[in-house]
Amino acid sequence: MKMNKPEVVETDQIAKDTRSNEKGSAIVIALLVLALISVFVAFAMSRTAAEAAAVGNETSEARTMYAAQGGLETMTRNFNKIFEQALNPSQAELDRVIDPNIIPALSRAQGGSFDFVQELDQISDSSATVLSGGPYTGLYAIRDTWRLRSTATGDDGTQIRLTRNILNNRIPIFQFGVFYEDDLELFNGPTFGFGGRVHSNRHFFIHPSANGAYFDSRVTAAGHIVTQVKRNGDPVNATTAKTWVKDASGVYKQLLPDRGSVLNGSPNVFASAPFVDPQLPPSALNPSWASQSAIFDGNLQARVNQLKLPLKVGSNNDLIEMIRRGKEAPGAIGGDLYDNAGVLAPVAAGAGAGADNLILRAERFANKTGIRVSLADSKEKLPGCATGVGTAAVTAACGVRLDGDVVGLGANPNTADAVLNNRSRGYQPLPMSDGYQATRVNGERLNTGGTREVWIKIETVATNTATNALVTSDITRDILSLGMTEQAPASMGLTPYNNAVSSTSAITNAAPQAAPTGTDSRSIIKIQRFAIPGPSIPNYTAAGVHTFNAANSYNYVRRYTAAAGDYSTGCTAVCVADDIDLGSGFEKYGHLKLANTDEAVVPFPIKMFDTREGLYYDQKSTTYYSNANFDNFKKVPREGVMSMVDIDIANLRRFLRGDFNGLFSIATPFYTAAGHTLRNTDIPDKAGWVLYVSDRRGDADFDGEIDMEDIYGAAPGNDGIMQPGEDLDMPGLYGNGVLETGGYGTETERYAVNAVYVDEAAVIDQKYYRRGVRLINGSTLPGIYDSATAANTKGLTVASENGIYVQGNYNATGIGTVPASTNSTFDQYLPFNTPTHIPASVVADAVTILSNAWNDSESFRYPWDVGSRDATTTQTRFAMLAGDTITSAAATPNQGGGDARLNGGLHNFKRFLEDWGGRRLDYAGSLINLYNSRNNNGAFKCCGTVYSPPRRNWVFDSTFLDPGRMPPGTPYFQYVQTTGFERTTD
Repeated sequence: MKMNKPEVVETDQIAKDTRSNEKGSAIVIALLVLALISVFVAFAMSRTAAEAAAVGNETSEARTMYAAQGGLETMTRNFNKIFEQALNPSQAELDRVIDPNIIPALSRAQGGSFDFVQELDQISDSSATVLSGGPYTGLYAIRDTWRLRSTATGDDGTQIRLTRNILNNRIPIFQFGVFYEDDLELFNGPTFGFGGRVHSNRHFFIHPSANGAYFDSRVTAAGHIVTQVKRNGDPVNATTAKTWVKDASGVYKQLLPDRGSVLNGSPNVFASAPFVDPQLPPSALNPSWASQSAIFDGNLQARVNQLKLPLKVGSNNDLIEMIRRGKEAPGAIGGDLYDNAGVLAPVAAGAGAGADNLILRAERFANKTGIRVSLADSKEKLPGCATGVGTAAVTAACGVRLDGDVVGLGANPNTADAVLNNRSRGYQPLPMSDGYQATRVNGERLNTGGTREVWIKIETVATNTATNALVTSDITRDILSLGMTEQAPASMGLTPYNNAVSSTSAITNAAPQAAPTGTDSRSIIKIQRFAIPGPSIPNYTAAGVHTFNAANSYNYVRRYTAAAGDYSTGCTAVCVADDIDLGSGFEKYGHLKLANTDEAVVPFPIKMFDTREGLYYDQKSTTYYSNANFDNFKKVPREGVMSMVDIDIANLRRFLRGDFNGLFSIATPFYTAAGHTLRNTDIPDKAGWVLYVSDRRGDADFDGEIDMEDIYGAAPGNDGIMQPGEDLDMPGLYGNGVLETGGYGTETERYAVNAVYVDEAAVIDQKYYRRGVRLINGSTLPGIYDSATAANTKGLTVASENGIYVQGNYNATGIGTVPASTNSTFDQYLPFNTPTHIPASVVADAVTILSNAWNDSESFRYPWDVGSRDATTTQTRFAMLAGDTITSAAATPNQGGGDARLNGGLHNFKRFLEDWGGRRLDYAGSLINLYNSRNNNGAFKCCGTVYSPPRRNWVFDSTFLDPGRMPPGTPYFQYVQTTGFERTTD
C-alpha cells in the first residue's frame, strides 16, 4: 500500500516583546515622592523582564516542537518509501531514513537553526498477525514494530524529542486463493470451487454454467463484477449460470446474472475514466448494486483499492520483470548485456545506463537466494561474463561452453587432434572423486552453426544484508560433474564402445562409462538423453540418423549396427566417410555407445512438441494445414518444437541434503575460491531455496521474449496484421502498438513455413528461441517441514522466464478422500504435516501440467490427434505464479474451438496438452496471474487437437495462511500502518 506523503511542518513563530517603558517626570514633586516613584519603577521593570523571558521560552519551545515534528514526519515519509521498495532494506537504506541533513530548511546543514538526532529501532521481532480494518482485513501478515524518534535542539539549547511507532506488515501474495493483476475470467465448464480469497486488480468476468461456481471467501475487484457477458462479448445464459458466494456467516448466497456491479447497456462505463477500454463489452452501472451486494455482508465488493506489489509502486509497472534475468553493471569480475533499443550493450552503472534499480534487483527471482542456471548463445551473454564498452568478454573462466572442445573454455575442437575423441564437439564433465563419470555432452547435435555457441553458467546467489548487493559464486563445473544426461533405460544395456583394432581406428577411446550402473544417475540439469520412452516415432528421414524404435519401446538414435559390420571390426574408413550427417560431423568420435550389444547409439537433445504453441488452429484439417506445408501431417511447425532443460528434482534433493559432499572435483573455480570442494552447505538458503533457470538460446535480441505476436490470421495463420489480443508488450494496456514479427527466421518461424519432419524434430536441436524448463521426478521436494517451529521450515521455488512444464506428481505422493461431487480438502494431499510436506511454488512465463502418463514420443507421433495422448490422474501441490494471453472481442479469424478469442480463464490458467477425458488433476495451491506470457504466447485452444480438460479437483492450500511457511522468494505486499506521535524524555 502506498502511503500518502506527510507534509513537513515548518513554522517560524516570532515572539512579541512586551516591554513597558514607564517614565515619571515631575519637577514639582517632592524628593520623597520622587524616591518612592523610583522604587516602584525599579520593581515594575524587574517584573516585565521576567514576563518577557517566559514568553520567549514558550516561543522557543514551540519552534523546537515544530522542528522535531518536521523531523519525525520526514523520517516517516522516508520509512514508507524505503519499505515500499524493499521488504528487507539494507543498513545503508535504513541510514537514509535517519539522515538528519535531509530535513529541508530546518537542519543546520541546510541553513536552518536546529540540530537533529534521528533514531530508528526495530522494537519487536517479526511475528504473524491477523489484520483488522482497512483493505487487508482478515489476511495474515508478518509484522514487526519500529520506533522512530526525532530529537531537535535549537540554537538557544531548547530540546524536544518526539516518538512514533510504526507497524510494518508484509502480506504474502500466496495468501490469496486467486489474484489477477488484470481481468479475471471464469466461464462455462464443470463445477468450480477452489476456495481462498479472490481478487482482481481490474475486472472479474464471472459466467459459469449450470454446474456452478462456488466462492467461500471474500471476492473483490478493483474494477467491476461483470455477470451478463463474457469478456469477448459473448452473452451469458441467464437461466443456467449459477454463482454462489458465502456471506459473513458462512452461508452460500446466489449471485444472479442480473446483479453484477455493471449490466449490459449504456451509458458504457468502459468508455470513460477510470476504465477506458474499447475491448470491453459495453456495460452500464447497476443502480441496485449497493443493496444487492449487501446480502454477502462485504464478501463481494467492486471498486476496491488496487493491491500493489513493489514493482507497481516503483518506476517499472511491468510485473513480468519479476521473472526476467537481472541487469548488473560490472563488478569485481564482469557484468551483463542488455537489449538497448535493439542493440546489445554492456550494462553500465548509473541512471539510464541499463542497470537495475533497487526495486528491480530485489524483486527479480533471478536474484533470490539459491541457485541460478543460465544458458545463452555466447559467453558474454551469461550473467557476469561481459565487461567494458564494446563486447569484450571476461577473460577468466565464466561458465562452460557445451558445444566446443572437451574442456569447455570456449575453443572449437581441433579436427586434426591425434586423440580422435577430441575431434568431437562437446564438453566432458569432470570426474568425481569416487570414480563416477557422467556422459559427455553431444555438442554435435546442440550446435546450430554460424557464430552461435551454447554456454551455461550455474551460480549460487545470495544478498549482502548490509548493502543489498548480489553475491554469487560460479559452481558450473561442479554441478555439471553430476551429469547433463537422462540416465539410459536399463533395457538398452549401454556399454562403452571399445572396439578399436588399431591405432588408426576412429574410436581409440571409449565414450563415457556404461549405463545404467552409476552413469548419469546423479544428473540434476539435463539437456540430452539416449532414449525417448513410448511408441515409435516414424522414420520419415534418413534411418539411423534420427529415431528408431526397437521391441523394448524406446526411440533412440542408431548410428551403426552389427549387420553393417562397422563397429565389430573397428570404426575406420567407413565411419570417417559417414562423419558428415546433418551437421553432426565427428559425432561418433566422442559420443558412440553400444546398445544391447549390436547397435551403436549417441545421446541427443531433449525435445517435445507443444501443440498449443505449434498449431495455428484447433482442428486437424487441410483447410488450415495444407499437405504442401505438412506433407500429409508428417511434419510439424517449428513454433511448437520445444527444446527442454529437464530439472531432476529427486537428484536436486539428494544434492541439497549432502549426498554428494566430498565427491566433487578440486579442479574448479569454486574450489580455488573457497578452498574446499562444493558442499550442500555452500548453497545459500533463506527459508529454503529458489532455483532460477533462464534459457535464452536462440533469443536473437536478448530480451527474454519471443518476437512473434502474430498468433491470429487467416489460414495458415500469421497474416502480419495486428489484431486485438496479439500485442503483449508494455507500456500500454494492450501493448506498445507494434506487432512483433521480427523474429521470423531467427527466433521462430511462421506456422506453415519451414516445417520439420517429426523424427528430425525429436533429436536435433534447432536454432529458434523455443525453450522450456521441465520439472521431473518431483513427488518429493528438497526441504523440510517442521510442524512445531515454522522458522525451521525450508521450501523450494522453481522460477524461469521460460515456460515451465510440471510432469507427473509434484510435491505430492498421493491423495486421501476424493468426494464424488465436491473437491478434496487441502489436508488430504499427502504427505501432510510431515517433514516432507514442503512449501513450494512454481513461477514462470506459463505453467503447463503434464500427467503421470505423458511421454515425449506421443507428442511427436500424435501431434494432430489429442485422443492418442491420454492423461492419467495426477497430484500436484504448489503455488503458481504465471502469465496468460489476452482475451479480445470475438472475431474471425480466431484460434478455433468454442471460445473465440478467450484466454481460457481461471479454470484453464494451468495449461494442458493431453486428453484428460475427465480424469482428475488434483491440485492444491494458489493461482496468481501477474502478467501476459511473452514466450508461451500461443492462443488458448480447446478441445480438438490441443487437449480435453480434466476433472478439476482443485483447492486452495490453506497452509499458506501461515505467513511463516511461505515458499522461498514469495512476493509480498507492503502495508505500513503509522500511529500518532508523543513527546518523550527517555
